Amino acid sequence: MKKLWAWRFDVSVYVFALAVALLHLGVFQHPLVGYALSVSDAGSNALVNVISLQVLQIALMVSFLLLLAAVSVTLAKIVATAFVITNAIALYFMRTYGIELDISMISNILGTNTRQSFDLWHWHIAVYFVVLGLLPVIAIWKARIRRPRWFASLAASVGVFAALLAFLFATSFTWLWYDAHGTRLGARILPWSYVVNTGRYYNKKAKSNREQELLPDATFTGAAPAGKDIVVLILGEATRAANYDWYGYERDTTPYTDDKDLAIFPYGDACSTNTIGSMACINTHEGREAGSRTGYEPLVSYMTRHGVETIYRTNGAGEPPFNATSLMRGSEVVAECAGDDCPDPYLDGALNYKLGEALDASEADRILVTFHHTGSHGPRYSEKYPEAFEVFTPVCRTVQVAECDQQILVNAYDNTLVYNDYLMADLIDQLDRIDNANVVLIYVSDHGQSLGEGGMYLHGVPPAIAPAEQFEVPFFIWMNDAFKQSRGLTTDAIVTDVTYPHDFPFHSVMGAFGMRSDIYKPEYDVFNSEVQAN
Repeated sequence: MKKLWAWRFDVSVYVFALAVALLHLGVFQHPLVGYALSVSDAGSNALVNVISLQVLQIALMVSFLLLLAAVSVTLAKIVATAFVITNAIALYFMRTYGIELDISMISNILGTNTRQSFDLWHWHIAVYFVVLGLLPVIAIWKARIRRPRWFASLAASVGVFAALLAFLFATSFTWLWYDAHGTRLGARILPWSYVVNTGRYYNKKAKSNREQELLPDATFTGAAPAGKDIVVLILGEATRAANYDWYGYERDTTPYTDDKDLAIFPYGDACSTNTIGSMACINTHEGREAGSRTGYEPLVSYMTRHGVETIYRTNGAGEPPFNATSLMRGSEVVAECAGDDCPDPYLDGALNYKLGEALDASEADRILVTFHHTGSHGPRYSEKYPEAFEVFTPVCRTVQVAECDQQILVNAYDNTLVYNDYLMADLIDQLDRIDNANVVLIYVSDHGQSLGEGGMYLHGVPPAIAPAEQFEVPFFIWMNDAFKQSRGLTTDAIVTDVTYPHDFPFHSVMGAFGMRSDIYKPEYDVFNSEVQAN
């Protein structure tokens, strides 16, 4: 055994670089080739396109490793190791969930909190890690690479890259194909998909880390409220409109709010299919025109700066930086709860805990409460609700959602909506008991979710090709009687014909508080009776 472990083999740096490139072709390009064939015409064109991709991948990897070897052979080994291990893990997720590693997905991955990330893990990933990652890495480190002269390695790197350019010009008739499908091809080429798009992500993040631009000062119309003005904004997670009975779904997924006099708006399109992008839209005055790294002061900070008490409770992640009077995770909200009936600190019920009492005790005239749910974030849907809310059975209990019958997967997802509906009813009951207050609740989801339609799961698909299930989200509002009377509104009167779910929240929150400034857009304030009348 010792002899086997001590065994090494000699190889030139050129053979090493070529072997690593061929390993990538043989093991890690299934998603790429599958897509390339699907968008190529039958016959010789498909063959030429696939051959072109092979040459491109081999040349890029060989040229890059030879360039590193000109600096240090050990550096080339370290980078090759990182590529192989990361590729193995990336391939697992790409094949399991049908994802693409474009900048949108990288943003989604890096914006996911630890608990949500853990939800994605399954023991099958160990198979990918060991067989496709660890074993090739052992071979990489068993190789005793003959050190070349640095200029020879550098010259070879440049030569390979020059040959690649010559090949691309010789096959320029494929350029139109690359132009038409380049974005999606690039999102499937391992390792360059995550290398390039991670760089793009952090470049955008660095640009956005500049100081936020303050919005124009606002004024409050009319006298200070006689009691309290309270706005509760619920930022749902991955709740798609397609599975709400309000929109024609055959199941009753909202049984608890049937008698709550909700203003149910037509479903609308989210501005993004990932949380970071959608949170930027919802939290800025720009709405769907906002970039994922907008530099403007977000809603919560704007309210805080104008003297509104801001309470932020979250089980999610991906919001733009903000300043709040109080910021707590669900586990912190229930930290002092004692007894058997305490909410699970990692479920959204924790966010509801004693909110009504906290609002009753507050001495502020104006209060904005924001909840960011973990909601229906997959793939562990069956762990997003207490057992008592498992209404639809049987359910999918694995993160390998593609292995579940689609209806079983949908059962688990629908149970998350039933639980969410219960939480909304409980929250409304708490808010309705607050004395001497004008109260409104606004609910919007960040994006939708795919449940196997077209072989897609979860969310984060590039907007240009994302299915409706990832875009279409519910939007609804509840107002207490005091708020309706103070504004001369009715539940039916505020419902619009067209819903802009990620434009409405910022300006409707301003409208609910009677705030006006140069950035206020009355057409997106659902409480503006003059606009609604027109």
